Amino acid sequence: MHCIGVDVSKQELVTFDGTTERVFANKPGLAAFRRFVGSAADVVIVFEPTSTYSRRLEMLCRTERIACCQLNPRVVPHYRQVGKGRSKTDKTDAELLYRYGIERGQEEAGQLTNDALAQAVAARLACHRVVQKARVAYQGLLDALEHDPATEKGLLGGLRREIAELKAREARQLEEAQAVVAADADAAKRFDVLLSIPGIGPMTALTLLALFRKYPDVNRQQLVALGGLDPIQVQSGTSVHGKSRISKRGNREVRKCLFEATLSAARFNPGIRSIYRRLKEEGKPDKVARIAAARKLLLLAHAIYESGEAFRTPAEEVT
Repeated sequence: MHCIGVDVSKQELVTFDGTTERVFANKPGLAAFRRFVGSAADVVIVFEPTSTYSRRLEMLCRTERIACCQLNPRVVPHYRQVGKGRSKTDKTDAELLYRYGIERGQEEAGQLTNDALAQAVAARLACHRVVQKARVAYQGLLDALEHDPATEKGLLGGLRREIAELKAREARQLEEAQAVVAADADAAKRFDVLLSIPGIGPMTALTLLALFRKYPDVNRQQLVALGGLDPIQVQSGTSVHGKSRISKRGNREVRKCLFEATLSAARFNPGIRSIYRRLKEEGKPDKVARIAAARKLLLLAHAIYESGEAFRTPAEEVT
């Protein structure tokens, strides 16, 4: 195995292969880095996903079918502490990634899947969130200025027009995401079965569809972790007994959509309603009950997505 540790920044890829440090420009196509990797056999690339900056490297690994190990950014600082050096530079980070790859890369490395539909849907949902955030900010400003008698009416009118335009943009982004799904027969069918679940609307269904397509082979435990809804305990000896809580290390947007969906699902979805009410009757805080409901809703949605059959209430199942 030929391991390459890659520290990704906005403009550069700093690499270390056990002997030599090299620096490549982080430009579209990664031509120089592609030539370098192409000369190595049985290569494994180890890097930290850094939002948009690592997308070119991820795409290269997908298109060239290069095995890679995407290391959680939380791991490297701890890995550095147990090593010999404490300095943090691009070079030392690349060396740490290389060392991790040598020790564990062969077990953890795999090939990235390339689901164009999931990426297209996720991109439009990201645009939707940005526009929505701007619209909410404008709405808050308008509400504040409307209570100020000194505010000019022309300014208020301009803000209202801007808010109306942002609302229209939100709707267009959601429509475009649904159009991408509708163009694929299988995706459209699975989108419809997700919508059949009480409490899940178009935004949540699109978010879950993109998640399920991006990670097609996950088990229940992994799925919950991807949503950051997995519980963690803080306990050591007899003196440290922290509260159990969710990790929040998964996809924040998935978690947010599911939490909001429980507001409706806890009323109209029989399975979600039962777990929510049981926890409330046991005296659990509302937030704890909603997190449990969100976890249940995620697993239910995944089961229905995999089956391809629409949601049925217990009464419908009996008949």
